[in-house]
Amino acid sequence: MLRFVDAKCMIGRRNAPREGSPVTREDFLEIMDRCHIEKAVAHHAMAVEYDMMDGNHTLVEETAGSDRFLRQWCVMPQTFDEFLSPAELVTEMKKKDVKSVRLQPKTSAYSLLPYAIGELMGAMAECRVPVFMDAGETSWDGIWQLCTDYPHNTIVITSPGYRCARQLAPVLAACPNLRVGISNYVVHGGIATVCRHFGAERLLFESGMPVSSAAAAVSLVHYADISREEKELIAAGNLESLLSEVTL
Repeated sequence: MLRFVDAKCMIGRRNAPREGSPVTREDFLEIMDRCHIEKAVAHHAMAVEYDMMDGNHTLVEETAGSDRFLRQWCVMPQTFDEFLSPAELVTEMKKKDVKSVRLQPKTSAYSLLPYAIGELMGAMAECRVPVFMDAGETSWDGIWQLCTDYPHNTIVITSPGYRCARQLAPVLAACPNLRVGISNYVVHGGIATVCRHFGAERLLFESGMPVSSAAAAVSLVHYADISREEKELIAAGNLESLLSEVTL
């Protein structure tokens, strides 16, 4: 049976949760057990929908005592002392065992250009911390720009959508530092096509919970027309490799 390590889930109560969607740590663990997901990179809904600092702190509290959640903090540039400086962020990430970060420029209204986040991205590159972002937070041109502006950062684009193949392919070709999650990449034969042209190393399993279905995402890997070795890389190996390189 394949081992799965989830590259994206968002725990915590949302402002407008869907009926029956997971909220608590126990809710997520129940689904993870059912879908054979060993661990999950998790950020907190409060950090996305309310206050980033409070949400990151709450994530630490709600995942304490469990080794199945790999903590991910939402981050932004320091503006009017609203957020940590890059040096302070690195220090706190070390203390709280946080191995990845998430950008949300559209949601939190900041620029991805070097004048705004260059220092932040430099600090993450120095520690080899992978930088995650939903595709919907910018355009595919913006994703190309992000990868090009920060070639020493590993950029992971999550929730890419189901109609992005013609935009995704040239960005993958141009940007060797780009990795892509698969939660809603349901293009017919899409995973096999990416593996054939760019290699399975460029793809990561992600459930996208609570917005997307973990069972559906697991099925995308199980039923992809690719080798067992490629499935193992996508299901867990690629993400584990990225996180093992972090030097915090």
